[in-house]
Amino acid sequence: MPMNKNLKKHLMRKFEALKRLKRKKIMLYSLIISISYGIGHYFSPVAAVKATEAHVKNFASANENTQVEEFSEEALLSFMKELKIKYPETVLAQARLESGNFTSDIFKENHNLFGMKVAEKRPTSAIGINRGHAQYSNWKESVVDYALFQSYIIAKLPKNNIDEYRNYIQKFYSETSDYLTRIDRTVKFDKSKIALAYQMNNVF
Repeated sequence: MPMNKNLKKHLMRKFEALKRLKRKKIMLYSLIISISYGIGHYFSPVAAVKATEAHVKNFASANENTQVEEFSEEALLSFMKELKIKYPETVLAQARLESGNFTSDIFKENHNLFGMKVAEKRPTSAIGINRGHAQYSNWKESVVDYALFQSYIIAKLPKNNIDEYRNYIQKFYSETSDYLTRIDRTVKFDKSKIALAYQMNNVF
């Protein structure tokens, strides 16, 4: 079944961002993001997902000694932009909330910025489970997993816009009824900072 034009354009933007990563990771991330779109838009082949997860885990294990820059919000925003993650205001707010402003044990031990659980129906960059949450080899792999999550979700939404996305995370991502209110409060005074980082002039 052919991809629709919007999905194809979104996938191409993801690929262009990934071209700036190391060649080895370009091949892997392009593959798993492409598979993620297929799974999210058309089907959920468990065997294919498990095989891809095994590939990701083997890659992470082989590169566990690779130097990764120290975490900071600036580095996070920069890497989010590199991966062309959409709706950065919302995503940064989620990172702050889910990690307790980057102080939680889940973040420190698992390198898990977004409180993610190990995905079962899409590819993932997680390497295991600790404290009931996904564990990653470094914080950047957590951001990659969020990019995969976002691609998977956007492919399923009736419309690709911020309102549909926010409605989805309120309904399915959070366990609290005021999640969007907390998100808005978290980044209330940071819109200019995020816009500058993304060079989007407050367009989210």
